[in-house]
Amino acid sequence: MVAKSNLHFDLNAPIQLLWFGEFISPERNWKHLTRRLFEYELFIVTEGVLFIADEEREHEVRAGEYLIMPPTLCQHGTRVCRCRFYWLHFRCPALPASVSMPAQGSFSDADAVRAIAKKLMQAEAAEPRGVRSRYLASMLLLELREQALADAPEDGGVSSSAEQLCERIKEFVFFHRFSDVKVREIARELGYHEKYLSAVFHRTEGVTLKAYIDAQRCAEAKRLLLESRLTVTEVAYYLNFPDPHSFARFFKTTAGRTATQFREEQSDPPMPRASAEAPQAETPEEQGQ
Repeated sequence: MVAKSNLHFDLNAPIQLLWFGEFISPERNWKHLTRRLFEYELFIVTEGVLFIADEEREHEVRAGEYLIMPPTLCQHGTRVCRCRFYWLHFRCPALPASVSMPAQGSFSDADAVRAIAKKLMQAEAAEPRGVRSRYLASMLLLELREQALADAPEDGGVSSSAEQLCERIKEFVFFHRFSDVKVREIARELGYHEKYLSAVFHRTEGVTLKAYIDAQRCAEAKRLLLESRLTVTEVAYYLNFPDPHSFARFFKTTAGRTATQFREEQSDPPMPRASAEAPQAETPEEQGQ
C-alpha cells in the first residue's frame, strides 16, 4: 500500500550518503531487525515483499516499490518475509525544500533504477561516500521521485481531489510546524471555508485537522528533545510557544508525559551532541544489511 504522506528535501546540494548496499534475505525466517533509526533509510524492493514498521505505521513494500523511512524511535520488521532490496542510509535537510516526493511509491522502469544503483555500487567501491557517490545517491532519489509521480493515478473523482487537498494541507502544516498555525489560517491560505476544510481532512485522513497539527508540532518537539542539547525552555521558544508553561501543558496533553520524562526515557542510546556532526550509527554489519 502506498503511503499518502510526502517528504521534503533540500537537494540544492547532494545528500549526505552514509551507507548503500543490496540485501537478499535468507531463505527462511528472516525479519527486519528492531532498532532506533537516526537518519533516513531508503528501501528499493526488487523481489518479494518487505514488511516493516515504525512506531506509527506498518508498511508493506512490494517489488517495484520504494519506501523512505525518516528517523524513528522504533524501526522493526512486522512479519517474516522473503525479499531483495537496495538500501540507502542518508541525511538531508528538509528546509529550504527544493523537492517533495511521496514517502512510498512505485517505479515502473526498474532498469533505470538498477543502472543508477550499479553505478553507485561502483562509486562506493572506489571511494566510499565520495563526491560521485553522493551525487549518484541524489540522482537515485530523484529518479524514484520522477517515476513515482509519473505512475501516480491521474486526477479525477472526489476521492482524488480530496487526497490532493489533504496533501496541500499537510505541506502547509509542515512548513509552519514551528508556529502555532490555526485551521482558519490554512483555510484562508488555500481558499476554502474553515469547516469544509476540516470536514474533508477528517473524512479522508481519519483524524481531525487540529489533532494532526498538534501531532506534527509535537513530533518536531520530540525531534528537538532527542537530537539537540536545547533545554526544554529553549525548545518551547524555538517552537514559538508564548512561554514554557504553555509548551509543558501542550506536550503533556499530546505526548502523555512531560518533555523531561520523554527525554529521559529515550536517552539510551545517549543523545547526540549539538554539532555539525551527526550521531554515530551502527555499521552495516551491525545492521544486518
